[in-house]
Parts: sequence; structure tokens; C-alpha cells
Amino acid sequence: MLKMSKSKNDPAARGPAQQLKTYGGKKVKPVLYVGTALGHGRYIAAQDESGNLVLDREGKPIAYADI
Repeated sequence: MLKMSKSKNDPAARGPAQQLKTYGGKKVKPVLYVGTALGHGRYIAAQDESGNLVLDREGKPIAYADI
């Protein structure tokens, strides 16, 4: 008999949705930041609900993984 395994693309096999992260009391979401022209590189940064990037003291966007 052929044994069927669960597909990684099956929505029923996935875990619960990741909770939204917050920074400074505001909900943030991940966005792609391309700052290669400024020497910052390219990474997933955090953006608040109003559409502004979350910045550190030096004005560089904070990585979503660091929140």
C-alpha cells in the first residue's frame, strides 16, 4: 500500500497564524526594505499601521526579526 504523507501546503496541517508583533504600543507588519543605495542592504523591516518604517536612533529601519 502506498502511504500518503501530509502536504506542507495543506492549510489544515499548518500551525496557528503568527501573532502580530508590536513596537512602542503599535502593531507592526513585515515589509521588504531595499536600502542598498544607502549601504543598509536588503532585509525585512518593520512598518507600523500608518505606513511608516520603524526606525532606530540613527534613522535606520529596524529588522522585523529584531522586534
